[in-house]
Amino acid sequence: MPIIGYSISRIFVDTKNRSSDYKMIEPHVHNHYELFYLSKGSCTFIMKSHSYNLVPGSVIIIPPNTPHLIHYTSRQQSVRTSILFRELDINFTNLTFISDMLKNGKHKLILQIPPMYQVHVEQLIRNMEAEQRFNDTKISPTMLSLCLVQLIVIINRFSTGIDTTLMDELHTTNRQVNLAATFINRNYNQRISLSDIADASGFSPNYLSRKFKEDTGIGVHEYLTYVRLNKAAIELAHTDHTVTEVALNNGFSDSNYFKDAFHKAYGMSPRDYRKKDKNSGADDSMDTEDAPLASIPSDTSIQDMLSQE
Repeated sequence: MPIIGYSISRIFVDTKNRSSDYKMIEPHVHNHYELFYLSKGSCTFIMKSHSYNLVPGSVIIIPPNTPHLIHYTSRQQSVRTSILFRELDINFTNLTFISDMLKNGKHKLILQIPPMYQVHVEQLIRNMEAEQRFNDTKISPTMLSLCLVQLIVIINRFSTGIDTTLMDELHTTNRQVNLAATFINRNYNQRISLSDIADASGFSPNYLSRKFKEDTGIGVHEYLTYVRLNKAAIELAHTDHTVTEVALNNGFSDSNYFKDAFHKAYGMSPRDYRKKDKNSGADDSMDTEDAPLASIPSDTSIQDMLSQE
């Protein structure tokens, strides 16, 4: 059962270090938006039974009343920021695109900030943390709101959208389609063809292609590519294998095709992905624990909830 979170009365910002041995036992849910930003490390984010691999610069916007769970996977410390807010906290009548962004469905809620713009995002987060520590009850709510709007504008302008259609679980009860998906997940690292997948499902190749697309909303090849990219991202984060080795280990016979597909899905090259992860582990001087959040007695319950992520 999901852990039920707390209501909030204003914007909250919380940055924490997380190691791979930190565990969220159960998903939790709250009745406000959460903007989750990963500045260092890597994690697997599970939301509505869908699994997403996040890397430095990844942003995920969690709608209200949406159960979610996080597993941190980096060999180094990960650093995440959670910003909790309500729609009324950014209720500017001339900024309707923000409301459209928040309400436009899950396919727009997972984004990747290119490395050159991550410094701007992280500076805004530090500004919000400083304002929260200042805690002027008259001015701080407005300042936090303005900073959050600016943050969302930057994310909206410079981010690369991740096609979450390819990351969804397969919503089908068709036994043959599930057999095909199971075969893909077990053999993604092999040189498998549509005929091989069709044989495992009991369908002809043409019929499987049509049925798989009808039942799941994505094609067989798209699903196979997603599974391979998902596994490759994990290998990049946890090994020193070359990019070519990672490609071959995960079923890509052409390393150039792998690089292009990876960049399209994650917004950066495999090499930049790995470099960002390793650099994040080496630079502890900017650790957000150097500037901890002020302890606000009336907000203890919110801090408790945020400590779970």
